[in-house]
Amino acid sequence: MAVKVRTARGQVVIEMLLILPVFFTIIFTIMEMGNLAFQMILLNHATFEVARVAAMTRTPPTLGSPNPREDCPDMIPLMKRIIRTADVVCHAEETYRDEQADVKNKDLVVTGNYSVPLIFPISNLLLSEPRGSGHRMSHATVRMPIERPLKR
Repeated sequence: MAVKVRTARGQVVIEMLLILPVFFTIIFTIMEMGNLAFQMILLNHATFEVARVAAMTRTPPTLGSPNPREDCPDMIPLMKRIIRTADVVCHAEETYRDEQADVKNKDLVVTGNYSVPLIFPISNLLLSEPRGSGHRMSHATVRMPIERPLKR
């Protein structure tokens, strides 16, 4: 006696339609987080390069204006050569007093800001700030000692 097996036609299609959006959301979010990590590494490197150049070319008398954008306006084009839509803000902070040279040392604090465009469709709804904008703001701050020539 043969047993008839009842087939459930279309069950696989329904299960796939229920699971596929969740699967794609997970995959796209993982790929978007990789993109964000890459963009953050790029911003950190660009900010470090701008801080290195600014610390070597700036002297403390040229730093210290009340508006941080006026401290290093010529560093903004340098940052834009590395990342077109990034912005940079610099200011000097006193660190400690050098007793031998009888001067106060300063560090140049450089902050790079970059609005990272998100590229994957579902995950940019989850990861964007503000929601649905398709961008996420990233910030990188680098502190670099200001180089001073030795006085004689």
